[in-house]
Amino acid sequence: MKAFINKNSCMYCGLCGGACPDVFQTDIDGKPISLDTELTDELLAMAKHAESICPTWSISIDDHLINENNNGLH
Repeated sequence: MKAFINKNSCMYCGLCGGACPDVFQTDIDGKPISLDTELTDELLAMAKHAESICPTWSISIDDHLINENNNGLH
């Protein structure tokens, strides 16, 4: 399982990074990124918490999504 951020809907509030800094960080421009990390049970729980508090529902946790730049997911 991996976590993804839809940059098309994200408002860059930083809640995800505060809730789960081992998965969600910011790039040099201050935009959030999800690290290419397989989620352990502990990280999965933290990432699900971040997903639940995201005000724009921009976080997805899935094992079937493909990380492609042209679909807004990272």
